[in-house]
Amino acid sequence: MEGLPLYMKYQIPIEGYERFWEGLKKGEIVATRCKRCGNEYFPPRVNCTCGSSDMEWFEVKREGIVQTFSEVFSKPQGFEDFSYIVGIVNVGNLNLMCWLVGKPRVGSRVMLRTDGTRVIGDVVD
Repeated sequence: MEGLPLYMKYQIPIEGYERFWEGLKKGEIVATRCKRCGNEYFPPRVNCTCGSSDMEWFEVKREGIVQTFSEVFSKPQGFEDFSYIVGIVNVGNLNLMCWLVGKPRVGSRVMLRTDGTRVIGDVVD
């Protein structure tokens, strides 16, 4: 029996998040910051946990540090033909979940980029 393809999509609503989607398409990685309390969010949010909706967009720095990662061996349908690694990368006050390329270890330095639809961290060391 042939496997069925598995399609994964972000479930971030479009309204209010257009800047995020357009940024990924242009090669930008953006997050939001609350103007009242300073909390930063990735993925971005339109409302802060402090109750404020006065948010600003900012571009995320491109260099981060791997906090944790997992190489996926039990792959879902549609991903059987290639190996991949997902990880959490710390960039300042943010922890970004992204695909990692290379041989990561906790503490590895990565350079972040986007392929137009997701965030990818290239392991530098």
